Amino acid sequence: MEKGKKQRKKLKRKQKLAIALAVFIFFVGAVLGGLQLGVVWADASWEHWYPDYEKQDISAILQKDTLTDADYDLLYAQTGLTKLGIDGLLEAGNIRRILEIQDFYFEEHTVNCERFNPYTYSEKLEEGRVPLAKLEDGDIIVTATTHVSVWRLGHAALVVDGDSNRLLEAFGPGDVSELTYASTFTGLADLMVLRPKFPEEFRAEVAAYARENMQGAKYSFWAGIFHKKYSDSFEYTQCAHVAWYAYKHFGVDLDSNGGLVVTPPEIANSPYVEVVQIFGFDPDKLWS
Repeated sequence: MEKGKKQRKKLKRKQKLAIALAVFIFFVGAVLGGLQLGVVWADASWEHWYPDYEKQDISAILQKDTLTDADYDLLYAQTGLTKLGIDGLLEAGNIRRILEIQDFYFEEHTVNCERFNPYTYSEKLEEGRVPLAKLEDGDIIVTATTHVSVWRLGHAALVVDGDSNRLLEAFGPGDVSELTYASTFTGLADLMVLRPKFPEEFRAEVAAYARENMQGAKYSFWAGIFHKKYSDSFEYTQCAHVAWYAYKHFGVDLDSNGGLVVTPPEIANSPYVEVVQIFGFDPDKLWS
């Protein structure tokens, strides 16, 4: 009898363990399945913005000695370039690039959703690359294409050498902040070039500091939560945090809501930045 009771107890323990294991596996499977469904939903909800108005001949406007506000408004609608973007290319004598940007702005593009980390995807152009405005040191490039499951967090990088289109960028878990090129953004289905509203010399100083002192920091989603948002030792970071930290080192807080974690849309909506160029964003709504 005693032996039979022990066997029954042992069997019950095994049954409970099996049930607990099955519940755990079901829970993990549900979470992973939910994350993948989030990826599907985020991709299905993507809408690539196209101009819903006609393309116009802007070549005569670009030959004018002085542009009016109405000229700049028309050029913005036709190219996605603001006054900053137009003037930068005109001063460089690069009217051809403005026309290339207009052509690409009005083209219809095939967009694919591609995975680059677990449950992390970006919408990318199947072919072609976005022609860029003239970048300056200290500019910030952001995109809304990157999403982790259902959460469209976007991606960001800091321009540390505008002449060569060099960026300081942190891609994802397992990576460190490193020098890259703007080509990491030009194949994406949208992008926005931002310029902090400070003198060129100041922005150049920020870029030089980042280039010389901010490479090699480990990527962490938790920068600002488990790691201090700002500290003298730049050890942990993420994409938007790179640009934020560089300016914060010089006393400028680009986080528009001042939360623990800074994200690309929070930088895009900062009162301290202005748009140089957009592609794939609604020119009226931007990243709202």
